[in-house]
Amino acid sequence: MKYDVVIIGAGPSGLAAAARLCHFGVKTCVLDSHSRLGGYNSWHHVRGREISTGLHAFTNYQPDGKGPLGRLLRQLRLKFSFLDLKPQRRSSIRFPQGTLEFSNDHDLIRDSLGTVFPQAVDGFTALRDRIRETDEGELTDRRESARTIVESYIPDPLVADMLMAPVMFYGNPGGVGDGLDPARLQPDMDWLIFCVVWKCIYETGFGHPAEGMHPLWEELARRIGEDGGVVRMSTRITALRTDGNRVVAAVTDSGEEIDADRFFSSAGGAETARLAGHEPPDGAIPVGSISITEGIGVLDRAPSQAGLEDTTIFFSHKERLAFRRPDELVASDSGVVCVPGNYEGIDDPTVKVTHLANYDAWPRLVAENDRAAKPDAAAAMAASLRRLGHDLAPLRDAPGRYGLFDDVFTPITLERFGGHLDGALYGSPVKSRSGATARENLFLIGTDQGFHGIVGAMLSGVAMANFHCLADRT
Repeated sequence: MKYDVVIIGAGPSGLAAAARLCHFGVKTCVLDSHSRLGGYNSWHHVRGREISTGLHAFTNYQPDGKGPLGRLLRQLRLKFSFLDLKPQRRSSIRFPQGTLEFSNDHDLIRDSLGTVFPQAVDGFTALRDRIRETDEGELTDRRESARTIVESYIPDPLVADMLMAPVMFYGNPGGVGDGLDPARLQPDMDWLIFCVVWKCIYETGFGHPAEGMHPLWEELARRIGEDGGVVRMSTRITALRTDGNRVVAAVTDSGEEIDADRFFSSAGGAETARLAGHEPPDGAIPVGSISITEGIGVLDRAPSQAGLEDTTIFFSHKERLAFRRPDELVASDSGVVCVPGNYEGIDDPTVKVTHLANYDAWPRLVAENDRAAKPDAAAAMAASLRRLGHDLAPLRDAPGRYGLFDDVFTPITLERFGGHLDGALYGSPVKSRSGATARENLFLIGTDQGFHGIVGAMLSGVAMANFHCLADRT
């Protein structure tokens, strides 16, 4: 059977694009190599509890269901109530020199600055106004240094580091483009990507689905099927066969060819180019350098009863933020602590700790034996928590496989389930905002199209479906 559109990846962008296309009668097939929907934002079970992988927060949360999330829901014909999102209580940014607080009350971060760094409030207000006026969705390949712009308003490097830390951890792909100026010592990122993530964190807010992510993915898959589309799991694409400058078929690992007029890929820019037999010039589509290890621990009580009151903690144990691929296996001097049980109305005793990791070191360990590496990574996570004042190990009713943590994800896990080379968490630092690739009927969706987060990825799928397929129908 020949389809109008084939989509590679049943993650947020692929499912959203397919649901949008099928609603308008576009014959669509979604292909994914894994057995579960959601890509990296899927789910699994730890000690009998369902854990949403990848998800720290459902960003762009607004209690009235408006803003980017509202636009997405209208495009997908979903009610805000279906998501059953629970808001965060309070999050923090912790450095040795002080702590800033923020929440879904957009003024809390400014008020917190006024208490800890009053000299920075005016600059913060002016910076926030500029970010609000920036159209981060413009279809341009122009890149600017976010740090240069931030420091023009907030010259205190500590305050700049603290405000940038959540944005870095929730959206900086790293690599070529994370500095823009190769001589710069401090971490940086593209200004438009920075604005996307800043608005996700500081201008809207964090929420968490009461039942995790799988109800949303299953609902989208159900609608795709009802509207005549097909979602095929456990189907790995090994190549995109071309004729001239067009892709004509997706080739599976069994040799099957699936024909279509157009193709959408959430596999990433460099990864998609390889599938299509196109090797871009060196540096044209670099692979991102940022990867992580993440540990998940299940406590024997609510995290708040163990002294963990924040929903999310972005931390640095050093006086300046170090955000780059580390030389060592795991960099425990900065990271993120995520506490799902501190969203309003969520009963969840889990704690997630995330550190930056060196992808290059992990394949060697896997080839040899990574049983020692995961406990070492878990020990670093437990040490970070202790330095933040939270020694959770004594609270466990039984030892986990890795001490405090019942499961540890590595850069290899990210590469396997996210599909990005080198376990690059946020894909390439070079985005294709129009979705265009070197093949005229092959388009990128998801992270390497330029949006971030679950809502951003889904908006990417919808926007590219509208732009490249539905412009004459809607």
